[in-house]
Amino acid sequence: MNASTARALFVGLLVAVWVWLSGQARLRVEVWPGIVALGVYFAAGGGVSGLQKTVIGTLSGVVWVLVADAVRVAVGGTSIVAALIAGAMVVGIILVARVPFLGFVAGAFAGAGVAWGLRVNTVQEGIQVAISLIVGAVLGFVAERLAGAVAARRA
Repeated sequence: MNASTARALFVGLLVAVWVWLSGQARLRVEVWPGIVALGVYFAAGGGVSGLQKTVIGTLSGVVWVLVADAVRVAVGGTSIVAALIAGAMVVGIILVARVPFLGFVAGAFAGAGVAWGLRVNTVQEGIQVAISLIVGAVLGFVAERLAGAVAARRA
């Protein structure tokens, strides 16, 4: 079995276990954001670097949504105000990419999109989403390592 097939099988197995465990344990953590983070992990190139980029990027996106929501609540106003705050958030995500460890803009947008989609507006909700995003990224990392071990064993 080649490494790509092994990785696909391990990812599938780990996701299946996660979905089953979350149902059995009645975890209050959404699975689909983790699937998004899993995709971001592979888009980031995998490995330790991909894990770092994914976790930092997606979590920064969650923080951006929390900050934008806090500003929206503090300012109040109409839908145009909310739209301008959202636009400012996007500008911030892109500009902060100049900081090297925050440079993975795709991860930040993925995290922000997940947080926005789940209507995250409290720190507790942000933590729940962050856990799901981290689990997804770690699943990708573990699957990749397991696949590498299987491939090395075959060689």
